[in-house]
Amino acid sequence: MSALHDDPLLDLPLGRVGASGEDGPFLRSRARGRRRARRGALHRLAIVVQAAGAIAVAVSLLAVGYGRVMSAERLRVAKVDVRGQQFLSEGEVRELLGRALGENILGLDIAKLKDRLLASPWVSDATVRRTLPDGLQVEIRERVPLALAELERLYLMDASGTLIDIYGPRTAGFDLPIVRGLGGTTGEARRARAERAGALLADLGDLGSEVSEVEVEDSGDLRVVLRGQGEVLRLGAPPYRERLAAFLELRREIVARAPRAEYFDLRFRDRIYAKQQPTPEPTPLPTPRVAIVRPAPRPPAPVPTPADTPAPTVPDAAALPSADLEPPAPTPTPSGTRPEGD
Repeated sequence: MSALHDDPLLDLPLGRVGASGEDGPFLRSRARGRRRARRGALHRLAIVVQAAGAIAVAVSLLAVGYGRVMSAERLRVAKVDVRGQQFLSEGEVRELLGRALGENILGLDIAKLKDRLLASPWVSDATVRRTLPDGLQVEIRERVPLALAELERLYLMDASGTLIDIYGPRTAGFDLPIVRGLGGTTGEARRARAERAGALLADLGDLGSEVSEVEVEDSGDLRVVLRGQGEVLRLGAPPYRERLAAFLELRREIVARAPRAEYFDLRFRDRIYAKQQPTPEPTPLPTPRVAIVRPAPRPPAPVPTPADTPAPTVPDAAALPSADLEPPAPTPTPSGTRPEGD
C-alpha cells in the first residue's frame, strides 16, 4: 500500500453511514447528551422546589417568632433614663418622646424619637439608645443662653444666634446682656447679626458678666456697653476677650484721662483711642433788666395829742401887734354887788 492508505485517519468506510442500522459514534453521543440534559433540568427543578419550600417554612417560622417577640411583655419599654438636661425637666423630655413607654423596644423608631427631641428649641443634639430588655437611654445637649435678643419681644439667644425661648417669668432667672440691632432685619441678615453678637459673647466667656448691652451696627462693628459706669467700647474683629481684658486692666486710668469720652475704640492693635465729646460752647446769658426800686412812702408823722404836747405859752399882749389881738371879754360881776366907784 501507498503511504496514503497507510494513514489511519484516511481509512474511512465508503458505505453510507448508518446503513447497517446502527448510529454512528457522533449520533450516539448527541442522544446521550440530550438525555442527560433532561435529567439535569428535572434535578434542578426539584432543588428549586425544595428550596422554595424551605424558605416558606423559614418565613412562616420567622413570622410566628416575630409576632411572639413583638407581643412579649418583657420587651415593652418600662423605663427611660434621661441625662444631660439642665433647664428642661425629665418630665418635659419624656413628653417630647411621646408614646415610647409601653411600646415594644424592638419596634421603636430611634431616628423618629431623636427628631422629636430636636423639635424643642432648647435641644441642640440628642442621642437615643435601646437598653435591652425594656429600657431607653436618652442623652441630650441643651442650648446655652448667652444674651437676650431685642426684637418685638425679648428672646433667649445662644452663641449661634438661635432664638431659644421668650424671656418671661419662667426664664427670668437669667441675668444676661441685651443684644440690640436685630430689629428691622429678617432672614439671613438677622441671623448674621445674631451670630456676630453670639460669637462675641462666646469668646468673652466669664468676662461676659462685665457686659450690659451689645449693639450690632450696620457696618458690622459691635458697640459694647459695660456694667457699672456704662463705658462704651467699639469692637471690630476678634480676638474680643484679649482686647476687653486689656481695657479692664487699665479701666480706671483710661477713664481718668478721658472722663468725657463718648466711646473707647478698641478696633486697633495695641491701641485704645478715646472719642471725646465736643466741648460745648458757652451760651451767652441774656442782658439782665435793671429794676428801679422806688422807696416806699414814709408814713406821715404822728400829730401830737393835747395830752402829749404841753400847752403853748401865750405871749404878753404888749409883745404882739395890736391888730392881731381881739378885745378882751368883759369880766362878769357877781349879782347884788355894784362895782366900785359908783
